[in-house]
Amino acid sequence: MNTKNRLKILTTDEVNRLYSRPVFTPKERVLYFSLSQVEKELLYTLRSIKSKVYFILQLGYFKSKHLFFQFKLSEVQEDIHYILKVYFKNESFGDFGSIDKKT
Repeated sequence: MNTKNRLKILTTDEVNRLYSRPVFTPKERVLYFSLSQVEKELLYTLRSIKSKVYFILQLGYFKSKHLFFQFKLSEVQEDIHYILKVYFKNESFGDFGSIDKKT
């Protein structure tokens, strides 16, 4: 099908707002990265700090947009700093490289 003949309902900006990873304000971080008791129990079944942080990130983004996202940890440093401050005060995160597949 020729792309000229396709129905265009949403603008590029609207598509981006719907489907791109959310960028939270400080108030939104509190809302979307808050964990229920069940979510906390699931969190502590994970071994590494990076896996735990990644779990909270994906869960928060899912709560916001009902989608899962691929991203580099270096792209979400503000969210990571918030999560570390709230849930992992005394634990070392390491670098913002990728998460090891073994975690």
